[in-house]
Amino acid sequence: MRDVAALHIAAMTTPDAAGKRYLALADGPTMTFLEVATVLRDRLGPLASHVPTQEVPGDEPAPLVIHNDRAKRELGFRPRPAVDTIVETAESLRDLGLLAAG
Repeated sequence: MRDVAALHIAAMTTPDAAGKRYLALADGPTMTFLEVATVLRDRLGPLASHVPTQEVPGDEPAPLVIHNDRAKRELGFRPRPAVDTIVETAESLRDLGLLAAG
């Protein structure tokens, strides 16, 4: 949300951004749910004890190719790393009492 809010402010304060759309997403390739689960288990220990360790059988969808180049170029957007936002989101949910360890 911090990146989305920062990008909204940059767009509202940049006259040339009027009427344009910008993608607020992290740099790098998209992550599968299993990759997100691995990050959570690796970084959060017992808090992530209920996170799946394998994906449901089925065809793997093709990786998405999404670019935030225009937001970076025109608005100076500098997204946080995806791994950081995943971990910080889980920690925030824990701090709000919405997740239980173990």
